[in-house]
Amino acid sequence: MKKLVLAASVAALIVAVALAGGCGNKIPAGAIATVGDGVVTKAQFDKLIDQAKAQAKSQQGSPPFPAEGTPQYNSYAARVVQYLVQQELISQYAKQHDITVTDKEVQDRITQIEQAYGGAKKVDAILKQQGMTRADLQVLMKGQILGTKVQQALTKSITITDAQMQQFWKQHSSEFQQPPTRTVRHILVKTKAEAEKVRALLVADPSDANWKTVAKRYSTDPGTKDNGGNLGPIKQGMMVPPFDKAAFSLKKGVISQPVKSQYGWHILQVVSTNPGKSVTFEQSKDRIKQTLMAQEQQKVWQDWLTKAEKEAKIMYAAGYNPQQLTASPSPAASQAAPATSPSPTSSK
Repeated sequence: MKKLVLAASVAALIVAVALAGGCGNKIPAGAIATVGDGVVTKAQFDKLIDQAKAQAKSQQGSPPFPAEGTPQYNSYAARVVQYLVQQELISQYAKQHDITVTDKEVQDRITQIEQAYGGAKKVDAILKQQGMTRADLQVLMKGQILGTKVQQALTKSITITDAQMQQFWKQHSSEFQQPPTRTVRHILVKTKAEAEKVRALLVADPSDANWKTVAKRYSTDPGTKDNGGNLGPIKQGMMVPPFDKAAFSLKKGVISQPVKSQYGWHILQVVSTNPGKSVTFEQSKDRIKQTLMAQEQQKVWQDWLTKAEKEAKIMYAAGYNPQQLTASPSPAASQAAPATSPSPTSSK
């Protein structure tokens, strides 16, 4: 580490201890946080960080795992601490409410994973790449199953009324409708003269094979020139106005006259049409209920987490408080950190 980075880190730790009011002394040796009567250990934290490093290393072309002390590392570390604290809260709730996970449930979940990934040997290979063992996988699966059971226990009393569904329907009914669509193919060129030439070639032979040949040779649309110009199903209003007007006024199979848009000149054809479908409230009730149930479950879960964290009176060892890890750096730290620039983005 550079001296400035080290100095900034030391300064940050001094501030963290000061903000904690000296509570750091109450963190047991080998722990990074106390959660009620439980602890999150540094060994747990280090294991997840090591696994993340191994995973990053195994993925070709992906950026390396961020160096310790960088904002990127601190952000990831904060998420790891938050995850471990949440798992401890879940574990404590499960013990208080006699919620357990059997070895069979864990093995059944692992068997499902093996079936999905092509067998035990392939799963072992993936685990090795990610710096994990079978024991780590068992712990992970047990935590996932336990978390699901706790969520189910917390949300089992949720009910969705017909009035709630009706209200949701009033606000979102348009989202349930299936508008008419048309599957359209086109060839885009730069000039009207080129468009007329392309149209003549297609009128002479309107077969799919010829569309593919002509599109590949003449079209300037990189997204469709290699598939015969096919845009797939489009809804009215999706495309630029001149194209949209032509696409939804043409009869199926007719090859259009040249159509000018801001991108150039198009020759287009409607391959198929779908009249769409009007959906009623009764037809949508199951979907609405699922949506509202998911929203309510998420709200109950987040409310419980917030309350559980507050009641647990969580304390963090210096350097592991997620809020401080993700806080804006001090001016000294900003000067010490390497400058970075956002990657450019393109827009049409």
